[in-house]
Amino acid sequence: MAVVRDPFDVRMIFLRVGWMDRYRGISSGDSISGGGAYVEQERFGHELFNFLDFRGHMYGYVQPPRVRDGEWDQARIDVTRLGASPTDTSLPGVLAVWVATAPSGGGFVVGWYRDATVFRDHQPMPVGSKRVHEDKTCGYHVRADSANAVLLKPDERVFPVPQKKKGKKGTFGQSNIWYAGDRTENKKFRERLLRHIATKTATPVIEGTTGVGVARQADPEKRVAVERAAVVETTKYFEKMGYRIRSMEKDNVGWDLMAETDERELRLEVKGLSGKVIAVELTPNEYQAMQTHCKTFRLCVVTAALTAPKLHVFAYSRDSGRWQTGEGVVLKIQESVAARCSAY
Repeated sequence: MAVVRDPFDVRMIFLRVGWMDRYRGISSGDSISGGGAYVEQERFGHELFNFLDFRGHMYGYVQPPRVRDGEWDQARIDVTRLGASPTDTSLPGVLAVWVATAPSGGGFVVGWYRDATVFRDHQPMPVGSKRVHEDKTCGYHVRADSANAVLLKPDERVFPVPQKKKGKKGTFGQSNIWYAGDRTENKKFRERLLRHIATKTATPVIEGTTGVGVARQADPEKRVAVERAAVVETTKYFEKMGYRIRSMEKDNVGWDLMAETDERELRLEVKGLSGKVIAVELTPNEYQAMQTHCKTFRLCVVTAALTAPKLHVFAYSRDSGRWQTGEGVVLKIQESVAARCSAY
């Protein structure tokens, strides 16, 4: 998406949903949080499938303001705010931005549909799509080509969305729909968002690798070179997402780098490998930090660090109780004096 000269030339809508990792259904091991009273009561939300492809399209749900209690499917999106006529039932060519509250607090952009069609009324699920949770079907309000949909990994969700504050204009209020339409308050916000979106593309799914024994690099000079290359690769990855990086390597805290934004912080332990098999060892100090700070700790493993570096970021999943990458590569941990880790 090219950055336009006037950000208000872009039809833009912000849609607040619950926080999930993948939005492909709870059966995939994902769960939902922060979606309001309905999610708290029912333990699911109709946005469960917002990034599940069906025949080349994504179908996104948001809960507009309800007319009355129990009439959630009668609520409407005011498409006239986007430029539609009063008689239009839908509007194409919209940038639909999905926003959710992180488990640690704060509203962040979690993904978007470019060139989406926004429907005024709730739409039933597409025939054959199996957008069903238990006995409840999940319809939608927004549709887009899957090629135009980007879902950010949880660690990539660093773009904050201004939340409602007393006396503050131009912020996302209590409604799940926001248009960021105040030319005075929202111009810079829209510009920054469009620049952020311009740097992102959909991330392809990678295949898992199988861990075997840990083969320690015998050449000390090469070992240092591999480790430094891994730190460089990890630093580039997180800086590209907007994090500031501080080295902690000399502080013996159990991780190598701190990755920080104004709202978030991550502890990064970096491991470099010469080959493509994920198998690393953690010191007792590193393993203790991994357990103590599991919510913010990331094990960053760079394979083929000197030839074709590839970064694998392992985070703790509160749903599965395992350490895994966003692509589903799972870490197998064998405890010893320290810990031996491999992926399968």
